[in-house]
Amino acid sequence: MLPVFAAHFSVQADETPRSTIGLAGGKEHLSNGSPDWRESSLQLDYGLAPRQSVGLGLTRTRRFGLNDTQINAGLVTPLSAALVLSLEANASSSHHVLAKNALGGALQYEFARGWLLHGGGRSTRYNDVRVNQGLLMLEHYFSNFSTSLAWRPARAFGTTAHGLELRASYYYSDRDSVGIIVAGGKEAANTGGGVQLSSLRSAALVGRHWLGKDWALNYSLGHTRQGDFYIRNGFSLGLQAAF
Repeated sequence: MLPVFAAHFSVQADETPRSTIGLAGGKEHLSNGSPDWRESSLQLDYGLAPRQSVGLGLTRTRRFGLNDTQINAGLVTPLSAALVLSLEANASSSHHVLAKNALGGALQYEFARGWLLHGGGRSTRYNDVRVNQGLLMLEHYFSNFSTSLAWRPARAFGTTAHGLELRASYYYSDRDSVGIIVAGGKEAANTGGGVQLSSLRSAALVGRHWLGKDWALNYSLGHTRQGDFYIRNGFSLGLQAAF
């Protein structure tokens, strides 16, 4: 599904940690006559300290007429003033279309003011294959904007595929932002007949707008061409409360 928002963990050290809980839902239409994809999720992120939080979520999806439920957990914690570690894991008891489980981690290093380097990996287990993915991303914050360029290699079926992702965001207030994501290359994806390495071309508009001190609206609009299998067009909306 489309990302509801892009998370950035470059939180200032003097910020008071806050916790959030959010509900989100989305729908995508497929061009090949398959039923629409639908997704709903509940996510809790508990702030432990500045730049440190733990998260727990539950997601329900319907893809290709099949229902899946997935749970996820995550941890974000600083290792130093410039280095932040993030860990994530998820599992699905049904895994008709979603992965059985996945485990991943990443490091974020601020090597100069406004410049961040991200590196990490994830191992994902489907019914018939394990997919190992990597991440190398350079991110830059300047004025009211940020940009990032990411390389995402994936290894499956004895073959390595490569993908690139470009993001650009505009922060029109301290907490509000709107951005675009453009991606291309190859990825491992379940296209309805099992997991395959297929070409990908996608573009998305994503944003977050705070309705007040404690309530935020997250949204996205996206277009994805998955090889010769189908084109997906969809949206997602989420409401988030801070406490």
